[in-house]
Amino acid sequence: MNSGAYSFDEDTNCNYPETVTVTNLPAFATHNPATADFTIDYLEDLNLVGEYVVTIRSEICVPDDYTGATCTLMAGEYQFSIFIEPCSVTTYIDTTTVTSIIYNIGAPALTSGFYVFDEAPFCNYPETVTLTNLPAFMTHSEPSSDFTIP
Repeated sequence: MNSGAYSFDEDTNCNYPETVTVTNLPAFATHNPATADFTIDYLEDLNLVGEYVVTIRSEICVPDDYTGATCTLMAGEYQFSIFIEPCSVTTYIDTTTVTSIIYNIGAPALTSGFYVFDEAPFCNYPETVTLTNLPAFMTHSEPSSDFTIP
């Protein structure tokens, strides 16, 4: 995302060299002085949700006379906020479902019944899977989303 373009203007445009200082900019954001904007790349870390207050300051040195030996420092400064909002899931569906698991007594161990639940857009929210009526002889593997019969 590119956004937050800014400008500091001189009352009479004399094009004095400008020094822009940005403080408290979070590490996930970058400032481009050439284009006077900020960029936030793709984020997945849900711990980043919140408000970040950033200060931006611009300074110019206006010569006191034609010699330019001394100057008067003029500055403008303000704060703005960067808001990182929670990801908004619009759908959460079962994209791969278990319809049946068939095991023959005496056969080698069976791992089957893979399932998948998907969120869109993908926000990487923690997922809790709850099972009911799972037989005692069967185990459920949550990292691989399957079932095993020994």
